[in-house]
Amino acid sequence: MLENVDLDKSLSKEEYDDIIEDLTIRIGELQRKAWKTDIPTIIVFEGWHASGMTEIINRFLLTLNPMGFDLYTTGKPCYQEEQKPLLWRFWTKIPKKGSIAIFDRSWYRRVVIEHDGKGKVDKHMPKCLEGITYFERQLTDEGYLLIKFFLHVSKKEQAKRYRDLKKEGVPLFIVEEEEQEYLNEYDRHLPVIEGILERTDKASAPWTIVEAEDKNFATVKVLAKVIESIENKIVEAESNAEATQNDQVDNCVIPNIDSSILEKIDLDKSLAYKEYKKEKKACQKKIAQLQYELFRNRIPLIVLFEGWDASGKGGSIRRLAQKLNPRLYRVIPVGVPSNYELAHHYLWRFYNEIPEAGHIGIYDRSWYGRVLVERVEKLCNTHEWKRAYREINEFEEILTNYGTIIIKFWTHIDKEEQLNRFKQRENTPYKKWKITSDDWRNREKWNLYLSAADEMLQKTSTSWAPWTIVESNDKYYSRIKILHTVIDRIEEELKQRGLQ
Repeated sequence: MLENVDLDKSLSKEEYDDIIEDLTIRIGELQRKAWKTDIPTIIVFEGWHASGMTEIINRFLLTLNPMGFDLYTTGKPCYQEEQKPLLWRFWTKIPKKGSIAIFDRSWYRRVVIEHDGKGKVDKHMPKCLEGITYFERQLTDEGYLLIKFFLHVSKKEQAKRYRDLKKEGVPLFIVEEEEQEYLNEYDRHLPVIEGILERTDKASAPWTIVEAEDKNFATVKVLAKVIESIENKIVEAESNAEATQNDQVDNCVIPNIDSSILEKIDLDKSLAYKEYKKEKKACQKKIAQLQYELFRNRIPLIVLFEGWDASGKGGSIRRLAQKLNPRLYRVIPVGVPSNYELAHHYLWRFYNEIPEAGHIGIYDRSWYGRVLVERVEKLCNTHEWKRAYREINEFEEILTNYGTIIIKFWTHIDKEEQLNRFKQRENTPYKKWKITSDDWRNREKWNLYLSAADEMLQKTSTSWAPWTIVESNDKYYSRIKILHTVIDRIEEELKQRGLQ
């Protein structure tokens, strides 16, 4: 991509001055229109050291209303960032609808630094780049505008700029220590960077190579590309809004009960109370020991619970956490998203909550709401929930590639048992708070939720994050199966990683 770039392009000061005022006015108009149209925009600046990135970014920022954007300078990760997958630090910074996030270097620079050393690309880089393509596609599918610039200069021009900086007394300590070795490694990094650009140049998130040996030309090209991209996105957003209004496809289909996975589950399984007490004590002791093994080896664990209302999720979570060290785990109850959360990609709030290395995150409901309640209640359109199966699988794949263990439970009861539990809650003063009108309303849509749950289990049970269906008509049996499953899965993972 870089070998055929004409780096002789330039603009005189007079030509630049003639153009820049009109571009600035147009950028301002489009920024306001994108805000009114709820278009979130991400602009990525990458490029060689000494490519003029700082000045070009600053010129660009001066054309914007400062109330409508955030600038993020990507450097060495802090301690908290090191405890999470690479993309976590960027997912948490994506803009809300109508806003702009500008990255002065980004996930791409981190890939180069963290996965390219001693002249050899490490084995993790391909998986990391695959995760980046997932990330970018998920954003653009959700309506984000992603503009990526690579500022290109020749090796000769870079060397000249280093000499000029030295003459001017500009200190190179502004370059972080971990990047110092990259300052004079142009030839070694050229094929690596070209490979990254080629692999991540997608139709939904293409690269724009900016000839940056002349900063006036580079600035104008950046502004012109931003204008073109926002104009096209506004037209696309308006067209999509009209198509969504005309989308009359029914989100839910009454299931064929004969083909239902869940209808075939044997819910008569049970466990005597005496055996339950004995098993619970032994399992909780073992899980408490395994928690420290996870912490010692810096392995994050996610245990998530989905299932019918009143199927025992809360009780199972309490038994799972009863003997754990509270410093090393957290229960995350997932409810209706706030307006601020709705202004972001639906996965954004879950990336914010993922456990750090060595810690446990226990989810009382999860990201699967996208293909359950949001599907059934028509809180998202048909295209969005159908797309979510792939997005969720990719999300979990990224987490497991980082080393996270994911254990997923569907707690299953039949309709009659749910009715009994609802009535018991209504008649027990200290349990009344658990039953709401929403529970009764959801019960009326049992077949719709059954269909959604069946499809979810089929499409998101993967080798890296399989589902466990828990027969939960008997609470004692259900709780012990969950505890045993957690133990078995952790021990299996430790063994596969040579840690046990």
